[in-house]
Amino acid sequence: MKKTIAAALTLIALTTGVTFAQRGNPCPNNNRAPYGQRDEIQEEIKIDRIDAIVGLSRRQERQLHKIEDQYDRVQATSRMTPAALRQLRLRKRQDMLAVLTSAQRDRLFAAQQQNQQYGRRHYGGYGRRG
Repeated sequence: MKKTIAAALTLIALTTGVTFAQRGNPCPNNNRAPYGQRDEIQEEIKIDRIDAIVGLSRRQERQLHKIEDQYDRVQATSRMTPAALRQLRLRKRQDMLAVLTSAQRDRLFAAQQQNQQYGRRHYGGYGRRG
């Protein structure tokens, strides 16, 4: 009789412990948006950043969004090797740069150079992990 009572109490203790347990958060400090939404937000920020640097017209902004949507559809519908993905991103960048005027491209390149120099100075020249 004592063994059955002990077994019943053990079973009750184990089941209540399991019911109160919660699934752990694998990244407790990661408060990001879900993957798909994060990509949309990130792409929007890039176009906004380009706009802040070079001053895009409405027509250029629409063209850039159209290019982004086109390449996002291609990327979502096909499985690519890393080399093909790199080529796709390079073509996307070239198409986006083709929308800009030469003066806007010069301003964008100058801002990128300035950011790279700041990064080297700030992190000691070896990158973020170095």
